[in-house]
This record gives sequence, C-alpha cells and structure tokens, in this order.
Amino acid sequence: MAILKVEQVKGQVNTGNVPRASGLALPLSLANQQAQGFKAFADGVTTLYAAQKKEEDLNEAQTITDSLSIDLIKSYNKHKSGTNLELALENFNNDVNYGNFKDLGSNKRVKKEVRKYVNDFQRKYSLDLLGKVTENHQSITKARKTQTLNQMVIDQVAGGKNGLLAKKQYNNFWSDPLNLEYYGAEQLETLKQEKDLEIIELSLIEGGNRGQVNLLNNKQRKEITEALPLKSQKAVINKIRNGDISRTIKSEEDIIFAEKKDKQFKIETFTTALLAINDARLNATNENISRNPTLDDLYDLRQSGAINSSQYDQLLRFKANDKTLDDPAILQIVNASFALADSVEKIDSLQEDVNLNKDIMQGLTPKSIIKYNQLAEKYKKDTTFGTEDKKFRELLEIGSRRIEKGKSFFGGSKGTKDNDYLIKAEARLNEYEDLTLNKNFTPEQAYAKVISKLSKKELPELHDLEQPRSVSINNFKEALNAKPTDTFNSIRNEVAKAYGISGDIETYKDDLRKIDIIEDTYDTRSLIFDNQEKALGKEFGIEKEKK
Repeated sequence: MAILKVEQVKGQVNTGNVPRASGLALPLSLANQQAQGFKAFADGVTTLYAAQKKEEDLNEAQTITDSLSIDLIKSYNKHKSGTNLELALENFNNDVNYGNFKDLGSNKRVKKEVRKYVNDFQRKYSLDLLGKVTENHQSITKARKTQTLNQMVIDQVAGGKNGLLAKKQYNNFWSDPLNLEYYGAEQLETLKQEKDLEIIELSLIEGGNRGQVNLLNNKQRKEITEALPLKSQKAVINKIRNGDISRTIKSEEDIIFAEKKDKQFKIETFTTALLAINDARLNATNENISRNPTLDDLYDLRQSGAINSSQYDQLLRFKANDKTLDDPAILQIVNASFALADSVEKIDSLQEDVNLNKDIMQGLTPKSIIKYNQLAEKYKKDTTFGTEDKKFRELLEIGSRRIEKGKSFFGGSKGTKDNDYLIKAEARLNEYEDLTLNKNFTPEQAYAKVISKLSKKELPELHDLEQPRSVSINNFKEALNAKPTDTFNSIRNEVAKAYGISGDIETYKDDLRKIDIIEDTYDTRSLIFDNQEKALGKEFGIEKEKK
C-alpha cells in the first residue's frame, strides 16, 4: 500500500496585479467634487438638448405658418370685397378657424405656436375685414341711392306717366326712415335742397331744348332768374342759349346730310345706268342688252328724282352715242383737281362735279366718267393708293411733257411723228389706269409694268424735268457721277438748310417733290440703260476717259 508523504510547502500565494480595495479609496472631499462635476455635465447636456429641441420646434412652426399665411391671406382677400358684413365675417372665421389646421405640427409646442399664429391672424384681420366690408357696403349703398334719386329727377323733368310716378317716389324718399337713418337729418335736408334745385335747373334747360323758353323774352328771362339762386343763373342761361344754337346747327347739319344723301343716290343711279349703256355698246351680249335702260326707263328715273336733268340729258346723249371724245380742257381740270384732292370731302366734291355738274359732264365721255368714279372710290377707301397713284401718274406724265417740249426735235414734216409719240404717251397712261382700276395692280406695280415697255428714246432727260429752286443740281454734277444715291440725299439736306434760312415751307416741300421725281426718273433710266453715265444723261453725265 502506498504511503502519502506530506511535506511543508515553501511557496507563496500569487496575488497578481489587482490593486487592493484599500488602495483605491479617495478622500471624501475629492469624491464629492467629482460627483458634482459629473452632475453639472449631465445637466448641461440636458439643458442644451432642451434648448435645441425648442428651436427646432419653433423652426417647424415658422415653416408651417409661412405656408399657412398664403391661404389665410387669400381667404381675407376673397371676403374683403363683399358687402354683407355678417356673411363675410362668418365665412372668413370658418376659413381661418384653428380647427382646420389642428393636425399640423409634430408635437404640442409646434401645435401651440401654430394655434397662436392662426388665432392672432383671425383677430387682427377680422377687424380689418369689418372695416373693408362696411366701406364697401356704404359705397354701394350710396351709389344705389344716388342713382335712384337721379333717375327720379330725370323722370320728373321728362314728364308724362313716368314723371308722375317719379314725383311720388321722390317725395317718399325724403320721408323714408331708412334714408333718415342712413344720411342723418341734416345731411338728408341738404341733399333734398340740392335735388330740388336740380329739378328746377333741368326743367328750364329741357324747356329751352324743346323751344319753350325764349331768352329774348324779358318776362321769361325774369322768371328764370327769380326761380334760380344767383350761383345757378349764368350756367342755366348759357345751357339754354347753347341748346338753341345746337338745335340750329343740328337743323343745318340735317339739311346738309339730306342733300348729300340725295346727291349720293343720284350719283349711284346715274353711274349704274351709264355702266349698263356702256357695257351694251362695248359688249352686246344678251345679258348686257337686257340691262341696257330704255328711253322710257331713263325718263322714269328723271321723273322720280333718281337723277337730275343734267344727268338725264347726258344719258340720252350717251345712249345715242353722241359723245366720242373728251374735251382736253375739261380733262385737264379734272386731272388737276384729283392731283390736289387731299381729303375725302374734296374727293366727294370732285365726284359730284363729274356726275352732277352739267358743264363738266358735257366734256367727258362715258369711259372717262366711269374711270373718274372708280378713281374716286379707290382714293376714298385707300389713302395710300391715292398718294402712290398721284406719284406714279406724275412720273408717267413726265414722258408726255418731255415729248411736247421736244416736238421740233422729233421732227416730222407735218407733225405726224410728234403725234405718234403723244398717242403712245396716252396709251401708256390708259394701260396704267386699266392695271390699277380694273386688274388690282398697285400703282408701283402698274408703273413698273408700263415703264418696262418704253424705248430709250422715249425716256425723259433729267435736265428736262422741273428743277428745285433753292439749290442747283449742276453743283452736284461730280458727286452724282461718283455716288448718285448718296448725292440725292445730300441735295435734300441742302434744300433743308435753305429752308432753315428762308423759312419758306412751300418752296421746301415743292423742292423735295421735284428731287423725288428726278431720282425716280434716274432709277428708271438706270434700269433701262444699265449704264450710269447714260442714266444721268447728257447734261449731268460725265464721260469717262478711255484708257
């Protein structure tokens, strides 16, 4: 059996590095200080968190109220234009009641701020709304009462059945308790005095308009002055006097209008008959022949007053084909009149002469009368057409004047050659008129088409045209050959300077017109000759040296 031998242990217990509790002990005062420090830190963190949370809530509330304010203001603006105070306040308070917005906000503090904002807005703007709606109510009520009162005054002055009813309503107006409450006793009495005076004034003026008041009658004039206060007398008497003048003027205007209407009717009837006669003569189709008035038709028109005696005589002459050529003197008068006509009134007067004046009508063929009527209507409907037509007619006539000046130059033992050129000039004008009056060409388009057919010999020279009086184009000869377009503008500037010195506006306008014609003629010559020297002509052109 084994025997256990016990020997004495010589080693020591290993306590390791763990500090003894007694070694960790602090002094009591130091421990207290440490505890207080930990508490202060914790309290600071808590306070900081609370402050930050409050600011976050306020920020959230601000965002909500900023968005909310737009809807609240819209509600106020919607109701402030009303006139029913009770209804406006009720609807506004319903719109801005906090109950509509109680779900806004993430916590109690935010909701509290939103509620405060809404309630403050409601209190403030309710007072503003009260003032606005009351003001609207007063304004509309006053306007309605004033309008009603004014109508009563007008109806009384007009008289008749409505006048009797208005007088009764007028008297009741002043005794109505509601009006007494609205205006107050003093203001209501003042208003009544004003309206009573207004009735007297308007009655006198209306009497004057009806011719019932004669200011030259001393008795009536005295009655007027006695019925009115001094401050009203002059104004009322002037209105009566002006009314008398207005009636006289209106009567004259009515007479003029009736005469003008009668003239226009006669012109239209005469033109219709003339066109029918002319169409049947130039194009004898069955339809045109059926429209051609008989002698009995023309007589009936004369007897009924649809045409005057001069028109009747001319239609008989035209129907008998008795007039084949225009009188050159009459043509010149009418053409010059159209060139000078610068208003609808002048064109109307000219058209009346062509269609109603016996002396003028006798010198014109049916074709010319029809043409002048077409031209007059074009001028009246389109002022631009009138301005352009005058300009391009003058350019076409330049050729005719150039030919007349140069009859001896063109030669011809008996003037046959001269006459040929004049006939061509007339043909050009006839073509231009046909294009503008019958084929809807603008004056510029018609001119371009006609001028393109001219031969080089038919074109007028620049020096043959009327020259400006305030400057001499000869002084710009070299400049014209260098830069024609710029030079024409320079010439205009010189004309303007001359006007600045002389102050003669008529010469200034006439010179500008002449320069325009010279430049237009140069442009036409440039188009046909395709050579600047030849376009300027023998007087203004400078022959270039041959190299």
